[in-house]
Amino acid sequence: MAENRPVLTINGYTFSHELFEKGFPAGGGPCKCSSVCCAEGVYADIADRERILSHKEMIKKYMDDTQTREEAQWFETQDREDGDFPSGRCVGTEALNGKCVFLDGFGRCTLQVAAAAEGMHKWALKPFFCVLYPIEVTRMVVSFDDMLQDEQSCCTIGHRFDMPLFEGCKEELTYLVGQDGFRKMEEHYAALQAKP
Repeated sequence: MAENRPVLTINGYTFSHELFEKGFPAGGGPCKCSSVCCAEGVYADIADRERILSHKEMIKKYMDDTQTREEAQWFETQDREDGDFPSGRCVGTEALNGKCVFLDGFGRCTLQVAAAAEGMHKWALKPFFCVLYPIEVTRMVVSFDDMLQDEQSCCTIGHRFDMPLFEGCKEELTYLVGQDGFRKMEEHYAALQAKP
């Protein structure tokens, strides 16, 4: 019989138990990002693509010689249906020199670098799912994306941890559900810890 555990729902999102039951060892987590998740390009909502292209000249100023400034080479030519994206459609970014076209030679996201340097929120141009990773949202269920589990320490979680997954991804989850939503996550975790 399955254990009866409370389910947390915030702003229509249901949160997987693993966010509270697994986590990162000391010194691990997204703060040690290796950018491997971006190596082959990423999927973005078509609205993300349009927002990026509307800022193309600004973005180009922050690109280095490992990247192409030719915006026609930034995205795949065909988009596709995907109900997990807000518009219902997504498009892939192209890979160049073994990495997403938006990663510079230091492994930094040029979209984030450009936005911050221009006085915008650092994630103003970054695709939604790039912001959240290693958190994923599928059919309104928020969980951990295990694509790089046991391959990259920044994206590997376990049952023995110093920091629960949701706390290790606080900034990303706050972006998703806001500060009040994150407080509800903290309260949920505290209630789970108080149970015998």
